[in-house]
Amino acid sequence: MKQIKKLQLDELKQIYKAHIREDFPRNERRPYSSMEKMTNEGKYVSYGYHDDDQLLAYACYILTEGSMYALLDYFAVIPELRGHGTGSEFLQKLEGELPAQNGVFIETECPDAAKTDVEVTLRRRRIHFYLSNGAVLTNTKCLLFGVDYNILYIGRSGIDLPAEQLHCAVQDLYREIYRPFYGRLCKPYVSNENQCP
Repeated sequence: MKQIKKLQLDELKQIYKAHIREDFPRNERRPYSSMEKMTNEGKYVSYGYHDDDQLLAYACYILTEGSMYALLDYFAVIPELRGHGTGSEFLQKLEGELPAQNGVFIETECPDAAKTDVEVTLRRRRIHFYLSNGAVLTNTKCLLFGVDYNILYIGRSGIDLPAEQLHCAVQDLYREIYRPFYGRLCKPYVSNENQCP
């Protein structure tokens, strides 16, 4: 029977070693010690999607102060199960589990910053996956540690926020998460130059 399970630190560590290190490039991986520290502080939460004891997929989120928003830190389906609807099924079910009151922000690498046609196709496929599962593409992007990201948003049912409010929420979220690097290695931006306090 398929079910979502909130992961304990030992389970997260096992997934980090067995999957996250394989599924994500080095420049997109945070150290496990950072995930552990944030989990202990109540700022990080992880879920596994299981069929009995078999792991199908996993998701990790960074929570903002007061849990108004979350940032999807990692989301992946086990390689041999990709392309069969498992990711969509998991993402839809997560909405009822996550303690984010307003919604979730998602980073996806910008296709126009890709170096090869293969990368462009892969990045567009990721964006399409989230869009087909209820996300909207915001007008905010973020240059984060040298990687250019589009920011998508999945709002809670019935909560429709204007673009300016979403942009300000993204700025606040990144300022909270990357305080020492904000403005230098973490630069949220938008083409129409929204200004937030």
